[in-house]
Amino acid sequence: MKLRVFLWTFLLSLTLWGQSSPICPILPSPVTFISMGDTLQFDNLSFDSSASPAFISNAISEITNLYDIACDTAQNTKFMVSFYPIVGGYPNAYSINVTPSGIRIQYANEASCFYALHSLMQLISKQDTPNYSIPTCFVKDYPKYNWRGMHLDVSRHFFSVEEVKKYLDLMSLYKFNVFHWHLTDDQGWRIEIKKYPKLTEVGAWRDSTVENHYSTYPRTYRKQLYGGFYTQEQIKEIVQYAQQRYITIVPEIEMPGHARAALAAYPELSCTGIQQGVEGLWGVFDDIFCAKEPSILFLQDVLSEVVDLFPGPFVHIGGDEAPKTRWEKCPNCQKVISENHLKNEHELQSYFVKRMDTFLTSKGKKLIGWDEILEGGLSPNAAVMSWRGMEGGMEAAKQGHYVVMSPGSHCYFDHYQGKTSAEPLAIGGYTPLQKVYEFSPISPEMTPAQAGYVMGGQANLWTEYISTFDQLTYMAYPRAIALSQALWCTQKPPYKEFEKTLKNYHVTRLLMGPFDTYVCLSFMKPNTQFQKDKDGIQLKFDFPDTSEAIVMVSNLASADSKWMAQGDSLVIPRQKKKVPPYHFTYFSVCCADSFEINPHKALGCEVNYQTQPSKQYNGGNLILVDGQRADRPWRGYQWIGYDTNIVEFQITLPTRQKLKKVTLNFLYEPNSWIYLPLTATISTKSNDRIKVKSYKISGETTDCKFKTRAKYITIRIKGEASIPVNQPGTGNTPWIFMDEVTVE
Repeated sequence: MKLRVFLWTFLLSLTLWGQSSPICPILPSPVTFISMGDTLQFDNLSFDSSASPAFISNAISEITNLYDIACDTAQNTKFMVSFYPIVGGYPNAYSINVTPSGIRIQYANEASCFYALHSLMQLISKQDTPNYSIPTCFVKDYPKYNWRGMHLDVSRHFFSVEEVKKYLDLMSLYKFNVFHWHLTDDQGWRIEIKKYPKLTEVGAWRDSTVENHYSTYPRTYRKQLYGGFYTQEQIKEIVQYAQQRYITIVPEIEMPGHARAALAAYPELSCTGIQQGVEGLWGVFDDIFCAKEPSILFLQDVLSEVVDLFPGPFVHIGGDEAPKTRWEKCPNCQKVISENHLKNEHELQSYFVKRMDTFLTSKGKKLIGWDEILEGGLSPNAAVMSWRGMEGGMEAAKQGHYVVMSPGSHCYFDHYQGKTSAEPLAIGGYTPLQKVYEFSPISPEMTPAQAGYVMGGQANLWTEYISTFDQLTYMAYPRAIALSQALWCTQKPPYKEFEKTLKNYHVTRLLMGPFDTYVCLSFMKPNTQFQKDKDGIQLKFDFPDTSEAIVMVSNLASADSKWMAQGDSLVIPRQKKKVPPYHFTYFSVCCADSFEINPHKALGCEVNYQTQPSKQYNGGNLILVDGQRADRPWRGYQWIGYDTNIVEFQITLPTRQKLKKVTLNFLYEPNSWIYLPLTATISTKSNDRIKVKSYKISGETTDCKFKTRAKYITIRIKGEASIPVNQPGTGNTPWIFMDEVTVE
């Protein structure tokens, strides 16, 4: 049974049915919301046909059905909705005035009228008798940014036409206006190209798909044909559906990298010409489009058909993660470099992109690509989508190019969003709801002139680990709603106020009724908080609703059947002798979760970092001695990360005591530039005696055995100076990630 069904009983206690509150229920939050203090009740919503523009007629029916609001075709003249155009207002501005005599909507253009309808529906609450209520109020609103985007990767996992339409419906609820449709990649080509039928006959299908996480060894594969594609007629249908919701579709055709599906269909377009299948493994691959003229002409033929299908101004050409391994040895590529007086393969990629830019410009379109297109020189008309932080976007803006900010730190919704063990498998990382809410597309380091080139931002949904539509919406919502706040609101309300509105008005609506959408509730779950204690570590729970509590079950006697509310604490003691781990399971109103603590000798002890961790991966000096092993695949908040190859820190035990072993735990994830160190040197100190011993790191877990008595343990880690050739991040300093340091 789906989780949303299991949670209905709980959610009914949060339901918006019949609520009366001065809090504005509209998300994203409007510029102005003034409550008049009264509530109007009615059985049906009527629209004044004499004051309803023709373009909104179909939208009225679809939107009221979407929100399950009944309309009165007979028209109740005492309480009707009427529409009036605004002349000379803000672009995309609207207002709503709810009074006992009716509802008056004013709009600047068609899109703003559509947005006003959604806001009106969010003002309405269901109740028993009469059917509905709405607060008397005045709303004035307009968006801050013009690019409010959601991305969807349909290459790694394919989604049907109806699922894409529902994705667009959900976007429209929260006033997103750009759908970035990632249609091609190594694992599948998803758009019909009539001139090159093998792109979908061959390139749309893979014969196997890797199971579990990419980093799991040994790898296993599901040996089953997988794929699908959209015909051009289906593309047109989806484009029209998006247009009716005032959403522009930006198609992405990846080049020159992430091309294995296309090369499976037409291997002669690669540097080697070797026939390979559509890739069933995630990652980055050396075989990319060759930079020779036939490859460029082929892609221009593809783009000719693409631009005819998508009326929007932008076409995304990817441009990211294109290894130069094949180009460096390819005589055709080297010939292009020589003939065009290019310095290296980075300038060759710039040449490649410029050819596409010139072609798209001739077709009346604008090119946009990931921030790697900056390397080797930016094409004159190109816009940049910055994903590797904000830096790429800032550099493009300095050069006078338009920018969409989509940094992995805040906008990658394939990352984990909760800290419980119940979270579904994800690529890694940790991007909770509040972090998304804090996002701003404009960096404080930008000048006003540079900020003027920022069109907005978007979230990216990469689907390596998202195989169903339920899981897709779970990963997207409610984080997408938090992002809508960042991209729409002139001034966001405080996060806690947003969270309250989300919980009281939007979660139930999404889970129940016509929406029937699977969403993540991790923001409503109690957070475990660990602190140092003189005897070990102290556990507390922080509840989003401070009136809640949990009940604990554990093999630690002092924790078994323990009731814990806000402010209560539990001490988990360290042990001088090795004992089995303590297991804890807690139950709250909405969920249950469990964790395990190893009460070793250094549990909760003082850790002093001589080498400071990276700000991005510094969870504090308890992470290494909190008794908990980090999960695989990795989640950023569970690790201490260093972007240097020398690491040193000291653990101080409460007393001088007998020691036999220190166990070090590392992470090996080369695709994320994370490598195992080479050696560890452990120094123990008691009084004035110091013992030093070095160990070779042989795996993610390394036991360092010795016999001594000591109070101070200094650990020095040495890693590789640089990432090896032909690996992701070649030449850069590899990361060192550490987890629990167990002392016995």
